Amino acid sequence: MAALLLLSSPASRARPRSTDPTAAGITRIGAIQGTGGAAQAGTYTVEGIVTAVYAGLNPAGFYVQELASASDGNAATSDALFVAQLSPIVAIGDKVRITGTIVEVAEAPSFDQAVLTKPAVTVLSSGNALPGFVLLAATSFTGAALERYEGMRVQVPVPLTVSEVYSLQQRGEIMLTTGGVTYQSTQFIDPNDAPATGTTSTGTANVPAILAYQAANTERSILLDDGSSASAPQPVPYLSPTLGTVRVGSKVAQLRGVLGYGFGRWRIQPLPGPDAPVFVVKRPEVPTFGRVDLKVVSFNVLNYFNGDGAGGGFPTARGAKTAADFARQRNKIIVALARMNADVIGLTEIENDGTETTSALQDLVRGLNKTMGAGTYTFVNDGGATQQPNNTDAIHCAILYKPAAVRPLGPALVAADQGIFERPPLAQLFITRAPHPDTLGLVVNHLKSKGSGSGPDADLNDGQGGSNNRRRAQARALVQFINGTVKPAGTSRVVSIGDYNANYEEDPIDIMRAAGMVVVTPPTSASYVFKGLTGSLDHCIVTPNMVGFIDVHKWNINSAEPIFLQYDQAGGATDFASPFRCSDHDPVLIGVNFAGLAPSSVSAARLYVYPNPVGGASLFSLSSLPATTGPLSLEISLPQGAPMLRLSGPVALLQTELNRSTAHLAPGIYLLRLKGRNLNQTQRIMKE
Repeated sequence: MAALLLLSSPASRARPRSTDPTAAGITRIGAIQGTGGAAQAGTYTVEGIVTAVYAGLNPAGFYVQELASASDGNAATSDALFVAQLSPIVAIGDKVRITGTIVEVAEAPSFDQAVLTKPAVTVLSSGNALPGFVLLAATSFTGAALERYEGMRVQVPVPLTVSEVYSLQQRGEIMLTTGGVTYQSTQFIDPNDAPATGTTSTGTANVPAILAYQAANTERSILLDDGSSASAPQPVPYLSPTLGTVRVGSKVAQLRGVLGYGFGRWRIQPLPGPDAPVFVVKRPEVPTFGRVDLKVVSFNVLNYFNGDGAGGGFPTARGAKTAADFARQRNKIIVALARMNADVIGLTEIENDGTETTSALQDLVRGLNKTMGAGTYTFVNDGGATQQPNNTDAIHCAILYKPAAVRPLGPALVAADQGIFERPPLAQLFITRAPHPDTLGLVVNHLKSKGSGSGPDADLNDGQGGSNNRRRAQARALVQFINGTVKPAGTSRVVSIGDYNANYEEDPIDIMRAAGMVVVTPPTSASYVFKGLTGSLDHCIVTPNMVGFIDVHKWNINSAEPIFLQYDQAGGATDFASPFRCSDHDPVLIGVNFAGLAPSSVSAARLYVYPNPVGGASLFSLSSLPATTGPLSLEISLPQGAPMLRLSGPVALLQTELNRSTAHLAPGIYLLRLKGRNLNQTQRIMKE
């Protein structure tokens, strides 16, 4: 962007002027671009207005576009070209005549964009009005929709949402989408069930719907570039000047720029001045609950390895490479945990080096207690002084708790299945202290990752990634662990948290549902972003008797943030005082009230039509029912369970009572049954 602005300075405008503005032999740019996928090769002379100059692109150059009055008048052909020029000698608003050779090939300098090479440029006049912006259809960013506008000044007529920031620091690129962020297909679409409320965990009957969802994600996505080909551009573009970040979910109300193409993607190149993209960036506060007896947190701490525990032992096997990096990682994680201030903390991805003084577990507890006060936290002893029993991995699951809030009931329980888990589930029964003493079983688990697998664990291209077969086996073993070990130890109420490495509608989660467990979040509740797709690998899954006594929020401090803010990339620029991007997964916060939830606002509308209709989320309402419906009976139940609520009466009364009566229900998907005069219907609703 800086280079682009400099091109408008007086020093850059020393160039020859033409005295003949009416030269013959001019070819309309539309005739060169044509209506096909590639421009007509050859040597041409064109005239147009310089709309943008990009000295930092590779190749460097500028875009030239004809005014509507000078174009070929064919809406199916583009009126603009990119002119490759090593050191552009033109400025925005110049009218130019250019003779050169048109190239559109996969290799440099074209990269499948029409490029006028070896240009002889004559500036005819300066300060000209620019061509107007073409409004792109907000429904499709495919080649069929965009080819006719290649190189032209364009505007997207609706706000766009940031869906990916992974390449922002590396290449100055952001992925933008219409209709909100792009979700993993398996957040909403079940590979084997339609509708997705089924619990089948084998088969591929619904994979075509998965593929269609993925294609729709691509169709509504377009890249915003930074007008440069620089690696690691400085400063990093598009960051909020106050927060120093731009997040997945951030909005740009109006996107204007020049439509370019390169490296397999349609991309918008930015414009300077008032047409430059401006993002609205917000960071979430720590979620709050109404009155609760117990607050639990589930947190993946991104390979928390503390070396040898005495200041050495770096680089570690999976975590920090240096002691300085570990200090940065440690500080940020402690800040996040302290702000959440949970009574019980379930951890994943902490080093599996036992419970002795030099262990990672002891190190984290010491750091937390230094921040929050001596003795605030202690840890559950899993029985392994040097390594967790039955654990075959370098990381393990762990549990921290506040002795002032809860006390353990019995010893820690570690799943003993052989050959099933890399990281066995860890459970502990707790008794809460006054004013409402009660018993709760907490299970922390970390299923096999998606990144690898062969044979029966190969990626089947059904949206679930590699090793899904192994995760299915682990989910079945987890159910058995809960029913056969945790419950018999002395509780009927179980909360199972952790990193399931499975999105909302994937097979391992369906196995939990089929066993009668309840996923206490809606699919719009996200905790992880991978390749521009938002999903949730981190879940709170509970026994049905917890519904009505539990609320769940995910604190999106990590997955939405650029990776360059992470300790191992930011280095000395790491913000020690900030919890944001302390890990790659978002923590899950859980509030439990054994007397029943008392939400802070019982009137807030939190019921939505599910799945989301075209155009985005829509609040559920009874007001659309015809007046002839008469008195209505309404029943809300879990997708696989008994009714949670029954109401009856006039439609207007039920609509008034609906939010208050469902305020206690946990977030998630429910079945709604409506019966009245000439009415008998069942539909799904989502509570957020």
